[in-house]
Amino acid sequence: MYARRFGQIKGKNGFGGCSGAGRFTEILLRHGAIVHSLDYSSAVDANAINNGQHQNLTLVQADILRIPFPKASYDYVVCLGVIQHTPNSEESIKCLWEMVKPGGQLVIDHYRWNLGLVLPPPLGGAESLYRWLILKLPMKSRFKFVKAITDFWFPIHWFFRNYALIQRILVRLSPVHFYYSHFELPNRKMYYEWALLDTYDGTTDYYKNYRHESQIEKFLEKIGAKDIKITVYAKGGNGIEAICRKSDV
Repeated sequence: MYARRFGQIKGKNGFGGCSGAGRFTEILLRHGAIVHSLDYSSAVDANAINNGQHQNLTLVQADILRIPFPKASYDYVVCLGVIQHTPNSEESIKCLWEMVKPGGQLVIDHYRWNLGLVLPPPLGGAESLYRWLILKLPMKSRFKFVKAITDFWFPIHWFFRNYALIQRILVRLSPVHFYYSHFELPNRKMYYEWALLDTYDGTTDYYKNYRHESQIEKFLEKIGAKDIKITVYAKGGNGIEAICRKSDV
C-alpha cells in the first residue's frame, strides 16, 4: 500500500518501526526497498519466518525509544499501528523522526480521539469495559478469556451480519471486532479468525492513546516537519494518517 503511494522506492533505505509479523515489511521488500525493521515483542520471530530469507531485510528485536540503527539515515520511516500503544506517543514520534535523513519522509498513523471510544457502554463501545477487565487477569489467562468471549458473541454478529442497525447495537454490548461490512473475506471461518485476532489485540494492549488530528499536526510542526499531510478516516485504518518530510538542510 505505502510502497505504491511512494512511487519508485527500489534501492531506497526504509526503516519500519515495530514490524509485527511483517505484512508491511513484505510489501516494501516486494517493491525493492532496503528495509531495517524492529519490534519490541516476539513478533519479530514471525516476521523472520515470513520475510527473513530476503537479502534486503535487517530485522532486530528492540525498543522504539532506543532504536539500534544509525540516525538520520533513512529515505522513508514507516510506523503503522504502533505509536498509540507506546507510553508516550510524542516521544515515540520524536524517536522515529530522528531516523529520517534530510529530505526523507516519515509515515505514521494513530488512533483518533473519539468520545465513543473512551466512554463505557451503553454510551460508548463495549471494548473499553472488557479491556479494563481483561487487563486485570493474569497474562496466561487472557487469550483463553478473549477466545471465550469471541466464541460467545461472534455467532450473534454473524447471524445478524446483514443488519446494520443491530450491528450498531451489538457494538455497545460486544467487544468483538466484526468485519463483515468492511472486508470481503472468503468464508465464515476467516471472519472468525480476524475477529479473534483483532479482539485480542484490542482488549489486551497495555497502552492505548488517542489524539486529535490537530495534536499530531502541531507536534510534527514542532519537531520541524515540512509538507505535512494529515488524512482522517471515519472508517477503517486507525483514524489518523500523517505523511511529512524532513528539510534538506
